Amino acid sequence: MKKIYELCYGVEPTEKELMLLEIKYDRLLDNGYSDENAKRILLDNKLNIDNLEYKDSIINTQSDTIYYHNELQIHSRSGGFDPITMKPIKKPYYLEMKHRYTMNDLLSYYYDKIFIPVRFRDKKRDTGAMNHLISYYKFDEIHSVDFILFIIDYVSSLEYNITNPLELKNWAQQTFQYIENNIICYKPIIKNREDVLND
Repeated sequence: MKKIYELCYGVEPTEKELMLLEIKYDRLLDNGYSDENAKRILLDNKLNIDNLEYKDSIINTQSDTIYYHNELQIHSRSGGFDPITMKPIKKPYYLEMKHRYTMNDLLSYYYDKIFIPVRFRDKKRDTGAMNHLISYYKFDEIHSVDFILFIIDYVSSLEYNITNPLELKNWAQQTFQYIENNIICYKPIIKNREDVLND
């Protein structure tokens, strides 16, 4: 990270600047970028990724600030235990929303959670089906991608085998009732990792 900062600005970073750069780098990794792409984005944008547009994202954090599903949230990593000092390792807590979630991410989640065999995966058809569901489910309370992720979880919990994403519609009503009763009433408190540094 130090090298990236020096390449952009020609000077050594302070400890705080280095920590902020590592936070930006971690944020890119958490949003699905590879190590190589994250470093390239930092260099190309002179470390300023705050207003970076995620053109292939199917969510929009500019207009939709709260996502309820864990798949769309970034949580701080848990602490641990240091066997040398015999003390717990505490890490500051933060909760952020992902800035980037692609159709590939959604399809991967669907395939993995529902255990869709490879021979039944038709990416072109499934992308069209997911786009239809995204445009079909428009609620004020919850974003459509968020809702679809909850339907996938519900169908997965029933261990019901489906091979087409359009079949998810069959469980929309039960899922929405569950979300309305148990999830939407709770608004997550967003706390950015930069803010944690100032605590």
